[in-house]
Amino acid sequence: MNRMVSVRTEELTGPALDWAIYAIEGDQQPDTGQLDLFALPDAEQLITKYGIWVDAGHHQPWLADATNDPFNRQPGETRTIAVFRAVVFAKRGAAVKVPAELIQQ
Repeated sequence: MNRMVSVRTEELTGPALDWAIYAIEGDQQPDTGQLDLFALPDAEQLITKYGIWVDAGHHQPWLADATNDPFNRQPGETRTIAVFRAVVFAKRGAAVKVPAELIQQ
């Protein structure tokens, strides 16, 4: 089994963020080596599904929140990253466990 490490939700990026979204939205959890075989959820669909607030930020390019609490806004370099982090935060909290090998990529 893969070794899991805890990562702050606001720091999730790349394959680790994709894996966390699959864990929430996917019918099955892909192995870390199979992430490319699964289609990412559409950010627009997640915005509608979870009622996510998303807007351009002042200090961050994008901010998103799925908890209706401005203190829980998640930053993102892109709109999609902010939305994905907002979903992960709302469903899993401020830190999540992801396979260690995804952090090293």
